[in-house]
Amino acid sequence: MRIDFHSHILPQMDDGSKSTDESIALLQMLVKAKVDTVVLTPHFYRNDENIASFLKRRSASYDKLVQAIEDTGERHFFPRLILGAEVLFTPSLSSDPDFEQLCIEGTDYILLELPFQKFHDNFYSDFVKFLNKCNKKIILAHIERYLHFGNTVNDLYRIIEAGDITCQMNCSSIAKAGFFERNKLFTMINDGIISALGTDTHNTTSRPPMYAQAEEKIRKKCGDNAFNRICLDSEQLLF
Repeated sequence: MRIDFHSHILPQMDDGSKSTDESIALLQMLVKAKVDTVVLTPHFYRNDENIASFLKRRSASYDKLVQAIEDTGERHFFPRLILGAEVLFTPSLSSDPDFEQLCIEGTDYILLELPFQKFHDNFYSDFVKFLNKCNKKIILAHIERYLHFGNTVNDLYRIIEAGDITCQMNCSSIAKAGFFERNKLFTMINDGIISALGTDTHNTTSRPPMYAQAEEKIRKKCGDNAFNRICLDSEQLLF
């Protein structure tokens, strides 16, 4: 089963899809890549909005998308949709009584985005405190992107080893990375660190889904077993 674990396809929710037409087009692109299931993960920023308001907006956007899919008369053609959120880390977030409502639908997993910064000791301490208070499981969004802010692979592994952490990698990073960066990504895949792939798609132009391109490179560089293992891990996270 091919699962897109990270997407911004819900219309008019964040900086992703601007309309139901664009959302439909993105889903059709994923169908061509043989993606079976899409986790819908609009950004949630606790400093900008409370959880109840976010969930209300998400529900309205989802209803519009479902209606647009029904209007095509080809509902069977589209992937299964699962609601979630890309939740920006803030140290006090796990104390919010509504925190668990940000879990990916039907699971105990939160897709968590870390700040784009160097992970100094103070950040690590705050993150460990967060994990100790958090009664939900964490999937770190686009783990590879934090390499761009002065972090090494070992820094990322230190974060991962702080708790029961699962990692998601962006398809576009795999598809577009240069030689040296791509080797780091393949090392993480071969080490078994990556359990989910996400397109992190926002639109059909500058940030389209690149699932098929990532699959091709993983199969070529890491082998069929590596890609199949990620697919199986992703399936076990959701079902």
